[in-house]
Amino acid sequence: MHQMYAILMMHPSGVFIMKKLTKHQSRILEFLLKHHELYGFPPTVREIAAEFDLRSPRTVRDYLLTLQHKGYIKLHTGKKRGIEILKGHQAGIPVVGRIAAGTPIIATENAEDILEVQPGFFTTAPSFAVRVRGDSMIGAGIMDGDYVIFRQQNAADNGQIVAALIDDEVTIKRYKTTNSEILLLPENTAYDPIVLSGTDPPTILGVMVGLLRKL
Repeated sequence: MHQMYAILMMHPSGVFIMKKLTKHQSRILEFLLKHHELYGFPPTVREIAAEFDLRSPRTVRDYLLTLQHKGYIKLHTGKKRGIEILKGHQAGIPVVGRIAAGTPIIATENAEDILEVQPGFFTTAPSFAVRVRGDSMIGAGIMDGDYVIFRQQNAADNGQIVAALIDDEVTIKRYKTTNSEILLLPENTAYDPIVLSGTDPPTILGVMVGLLRKL
């Protein structure tokens, strides 16, 4: 069974937009995945209608259009089985906590869990997630227990929220540079910034592109 999440995506303006799959949308997506796994191809609109006792093919198409809009499938008009399930570059999004020295970020040994969410929903680039522990980023709307999604990259711009590696532990902070220092800033005044020398910068693992909150 696929997990239900509130999905908070980063809009270019910096505002969070909340989206989620409804119960019916999740059930239809699960049926598409199961059918493809069993037979190697997607079901037809009529087969989906029969599975869920839906009388109108238009109702099925409305569900499929919503799933396409949310990034889970792509529809190819004019084809009887024109439903493409978007796999992205990874089978789900790996959740990382500690990073073993010398290993790629998304290596199996670094993954604590796998989120059953299509990576292409957030970014077409390789991505990973970090589960939030604590309240140091509550000012940015990031709560304890949330999963923050990062686009994998090793550099960041001022003001971006990053995943940085500090003593093999992944920390989530806002990135800022000055003439001589690099600051990893919390979004909670109860915590102090992490101050690093410009000659000894942190290892940037990725830049935030979205957030998942389990329902």
